[in-house]
Amino acid sequence: MKKFAKAGILVAVLVIPALVFLFLKVFAKNHYTLPVYFAMDSVETAQGFRVTKAHQIPPFTLTTQEGKIISGQELKGKIYVADFFFTRCPSICPKMTTELTRVQEFFSGDKEVKIISFSVDPEYDQPDTLKLYSSKYSADLSQWSFVTGKKDSIYSLAQKGFFLSALEDKERPLEFIHSEKLVLVDKEGWIRGYYNGTDKKDVDRLIEEIRVLKNLYRNG
Repeated sequence: MKKFAKAGILVAVLVIPALVFLFLKVFAKNHYTLPVYFAMDSVETAQGFRVTKAHQIPPFTLTTQEGKIISGQELKGKIYVADFFFTRCPSICPKMTTELTRVQEFFSGDKEVKIISFSVDPEYDQPDTLKLYSSKYSADLSQWSFVTGKKDSIYSLAQKGFFLSALEDKERPLEFIHSEKLVLVDKEGWIRGYYNGTDKKDVDRLIEEIRVLKNLYRNG
């Protein structure tokens, strides 16, 4: 009897972990998904509703910290995080940029994940200024772009593309009103999440949801 008991325990030790692994592999991945913001249409599938049409980030053409032209088209097929900031910002921008360095470090060398920071003070934040700022935060310029351009274009992109505030503060010279939010955008240009860029826990959530999004693409 003792032999049978030992054999039963051995079988349980070997088989149960395998069954748990199979269960997680087959079923658990369906428990983790991300919303599509501003969805416009969807179809019903065996797994539930799948979005087929949603608001897309509109086209843009701006200039990077290296004086190179970057367009929204170059980000198609990439997962990216966007924020709006300015280099003279004394309050939330340093916190946001510091948190973004954590995102960069976590996905270092991952060609699928990009970061793009749009200046809301583009007249001052010319390429040389942006490059100096990026160097201060040890930004990997192959993965993280700081961009400038025409003020109206950037403000319109923030407000109508990302649905974030971005404007000059008329009452306080050299001050700009902009959101502290980081925005997660998928390979289709759809918005998948908003996160408080000054909150470490919320940025931890962003990092985790980028991983979820990568996994969703990997598993089709």
